[in-house]
Amino acid sequence: MARLLLILFLAAGVAGTARSQDLHLSESGSAVVLSHSAFAHGYRHGYEEGYHAGNTDVSLGTLARRKSHDFHGLKLGYFSQFGPRKLFERGFMAGLKAGYGDGYSGRMFRAVDMLRSVSASLEESHSATDPQFAHFDDGFVSGYDEGFGRGASDQSSTAQVDFHIVGCVNSQKEQNLPGGESYCEGFRRGFALGHADGFLLRPEGGRLEASK
Repeated sequence: MARLLLILFLAAGVAGTARSQDLHLSESGSAVVLSHSAFAHGYRHGYEEGYHAGNTDVSLGTLARRKSHDFHGLKLGYFSQFGPRKLFERGFMAGLKAGYGDGYSGRMFRAVDMLRSVSASLEESHSATDPQFAHFDDGFVSGYDEGFGRGASDQSSTAQVDFHIVGCVNSQKEQNLPGGESYCEGFRRGFALGHADGFLLRPEGGRLEASK
């Protein structure tokens, strides 16, 4: 029993350290989606780093960075309690390019407002079919990629879309599986975020090119 209590105490201490070092998890209005999605959480970190870098570069009059390997020494800020590292890193890169584009172009810091918007009416409690929010996160990533492509297309005339009216790709298949509803919840919200990024990053040429 004493050993079990020690293990629980240490685990709580690590989780508490992670939370205390990451104020985003206490951010009013957006914390819920960050706790549901490692991708969204990584996005929040990457956006902040990218926005600062973009502001710095334009202030110094340097050319915009185009390659992912042009960014060095950025603080990832990952803890295992945040979820899968690969999803967090993928979100970080998405947020990095969005934040850098906004910072370099002189646009407002919009990550908090956007994440608050896609967090609207999101339940904080775990569901029986998606206890670790894995389906939600998968949907969020797929939605972000789909939304980014739509927003970057010439057919899109506005950055903002209402996630409530977004259709869920593969919804017929997903909704018939355990966690399908959670997947679609994530998809719709990720789509709205990705669409805004795709639309606003058009002048910067869209996504950062991969390192070669």
